Amino acid sequence: MAVHMWHYDAMKFLKPKKKRIYLDYAAATPIRQAVIDLMKPFLRDQFANASAIHQEGVKARLAIDAAREKVARLLKARPEHVYFTGSGTESNNLAILGVIEAKRVAGVAYADMEVLSTRIEHPSVTQTLLYIEGLGVQVRYAAVSEEGLIQAESLQQLLSEKTVLVTFAYVNSEIGTVQEVGKLTRVVRAFEKKHTCRIYVHADAAQAPLWLSCELDRLMVDMLSLDAGKCYGPKGVGVLILRHGVVLSPVLHGGPQEGGLRPATENVAGIVGAAEALRIAQAHFDGRVQKVTHLRNFMIGALLEIEGVVLNGSQAHRVANNVNISVPGIDSEFAVVVLDEKGIACSTKSACSGAAGGGSSVVMEISNDASRATSSIRFSLGEETTHTELKRVVATLQEHVEKTRGFGV
Repeated sequence: MAVHMWHYDAMKFLKPKKKRIYLDYAAATPIRQAVIDLMKPFLRDQFANASAIHQEGVKARLAIDAAREKVARLLKARPEHVYFTGSGTESNNLAILGVIEAKRVAGVAYADMEVLSTRIEHPSVTQTLLYIEGLGVQVRYAAVSEEGLIQAESLQQLLSEKTVLVTFAYVNSEIGTVQEVGKLTRVVRAFEKKHTCRIYVHADAAQAPLWLSCELDRLMVDMLSLDAGKCYGPKGVGVLILRHGVVLSPVLHGGPQEGGLRPATENVAGIVGAAEALRIAQAHFDGRVQKVTHLRNFMIGALLEIEGVVLNGSQAHRVANNVNISVPGIDSEFAVVVLDEKGIACSTKSACSGAAGGGSSVVMEISNDASRATSSIRFSLGEETTHTELKRVVATLQEHVEKTRGFGV
């Protein structure tokens, strides 16, 4: 009898666990099979350094050139203005620091430069702004609404003849707010025309390609940063696209790769994969947006039925896959751990912010409410997300909230 009982218990233990639910697509996406297939030859067979002049090196160079042309056609840019980097973070750094250093080389003192941004940007922008402030550059921050939208009037008031750069995210990585990029850029262009000056506009579009058009002309920006790892491409590959006439100085120094603006041995496989991932993301996003927006709206509605839940960000100007809520009185980091134990992966804020712990600076900025900032949870949906999965997530979170409140935690 004891043997049979042991066998029963062992079989119960070995039963497959319920499939995990991944809702952190804003932090990382899987690589599409079609992208992997294109990358494979360059991982083993065609592995040569693209700077080499032998046949193998020339093949690698041609693959990079083809990828560059693919991205340029896709986003309405010139191939020579498409630069491949090591990440979205590096692209943002290169855009900001590249402008500042180019101005310095041209004879403009740091103290005579101003950069405009907001306090709800990704750490790759906010930390870079802190760095240039240390150099003496003045950084000024435009006001944002309770929904996280940049106030055009505030931006207009901050612009001055010392302004050299305006930088902001196309899609906020935490609360999913989609900025009115064209409207904001027109404010800058009107100031330029009136004062006969040149101000670069940079948009961090890491969260955009799967859901929104990233064509340079449509956005009217001067620089656009992208991250392949956020749109079903390989991690460790970023893209920076420049409008004709933009002058940057390199922030790394070495060889002539990427026109000398980003010197390093190129990641040929990653570049080939990044270009294809961006192509697929931009070519087929209408149907994807329709499907995921429907799921997102269902989830938001269901979560708001839980007592005390507040939606962070805009409903009207929100990227298709983002659901960011606060549950005041609940410790969001503990809630995310509990959800993880229940087979659900989500986050409290952007992955690059998360390691630092503490509440969300983005939610704090838009709400001025510490209880909301320390109780925010971000769910970001993907193409694979299902209605059934979301129902399970909502039920699991509701159970945790009720249990926590019941114990008075």
